[in-house]
Amino acid sequence: MARRKGITIRLEFDDKSKLKLRAIAKHVGALADELDKIDNAWQCDCGSLDYSDHTYPSGTSVTRVCDKCKESYIIPNEELPTRLEGSD
Repeated sequence: MARRKGITIRLEFDDKSKLKLRAIAKHVGALADELDKIDNAWQCDCGSLDYSDHTYPSGTSVTRVCDKCKESYIIPNEELPTRLEGSD
């Protein structure tokens, strides 16, 4: 089968248009980050998004308590290293 050639489109913008497009790109990125936060927000099995965290003295994990149903969950601390430095 013969290979098809692609289409090339050339666009030229003045300086103001370039600045406007950069501003749009910046805000679209911020919007995507905010929507991602909403999608990945912690949610209790009862459906509530409201909770309070209580850190263990060891700092290895947190007890998360739902403000609505009072169910508690143990949440591991993701900031702690999972392996020793220098080990591969």
